Amino acid sequence: MIRIATRISADWLDRPEDLKFIKQIGVDYVDIVLDMVPGYNKAGGRATKDGLAEVIEKLDDAGLKIERANTSGPDYVNAFLGQAGGEQEIENLQVNAELCGEAGLPLFGIQCFQTATLFPFRDELHSWVTGRGGYEHHRMRVRELADMPLRDDAPSAGQIWEGTLNIYRNVMPIADQYNMKVGMHGNDPPVPKINGVPQVLYNFDAFDRLFTEVPSDNNGMTFCVGTRYESGENIFEGIRRFGHKIVHVHFRNVKGTIPENGEYEEVMPDEGDLNMYEVAKALDDVGYDGVIDYDHLNRISTDSPQGREYMAYCVGHMRGILQSIDAQNSTQRVTLS
Repeated sequence: MIRIATRISADWLDRPEDLKFIKQIGVDYVDIVLDMVPGYNKAGGRATKDGLAEVIEKLDDAGLKIERANTSGPDYVNAFLGQAGGEQEIENLQVNAELCGEAGLPLFGIQCFQTATLFPFRDELHSWVTGRGGYEHHRMRVRELADMPLRDDAPSAGQIWEGTLNIYRNVMPIADQYNMKVGMHGNDPPVPKINGVPQVLYNFDAFDRLFTEVPSDNNGMTFCVGTRYESGENIFEGIRRFGHKIVHVHFRNVKGTIPENGEYEEVMPDEGDLNMYEVAKALDDVGYDGVIDYDHLNRISTDSPQGREYMAYCVGHMRGILQSIDAQNSTQRVTLS
């Protein structure tokens, strides 16, 4: 059965009432980034057993469980590029994976090489715009960045692929040892180059290559509905194609695709181009039983800085969808019996 999750940052751990809020709106699972583990940043991207246990204990006290422990791509950019320091970064990833596996966490996140880590986008291309009633949401103008010629100092696509596969070949055996899934989100924006720099994990064929070159039942994907739709590829075909590989879902709706519009807007989940009930039903049809996460926060005018009102809105929307699917499945079971 599909469940609902939310991501949290380190500051949530110091606000027990906000952790209770997450539980009160019907969320039992959280998605963390390992940089919220005490000592991680000081050690250069390497968690400790005691630090991770501290995070788990605080969440347990609020009745919450970690669904995914995500890593941060900038912490191993040298490994992606085969540069000095890359071996240490891979060792850090291995240690982090082993700690998460020992702790019984079901999902470990590895991030792809993102161009903006080395070459930040111009601010005017990534902006906040207003939607219905004045709420604010992201708008990303992509075409201008995607059409830029390759930079002379940019790494090659082959170099990035080589580094990516090297990371996976060193980390997946540890994940397999603990039967822990590994989820890859892929590039966002999903284009083959941006800001004059190649990207390699931007479409479904790239995921196929990752799974083929590093074969493992635990090598999976975070299926970001918004990112996959932005790419112009058919997300329903993608769900059917990768149903057995989807281990985490970002349940985000957008308006516009990059091939058709050159940009996209991350809008409220009920006003984008997709019918999110149909998305959830497609996931259910392929047997997906992981979590869905509303992903990025939009800004409601009366909301808290933490986005509690928007979180509650999205969770209510998702709970309604999942209850509708469950009711439909129950009716079908009764009819068949």
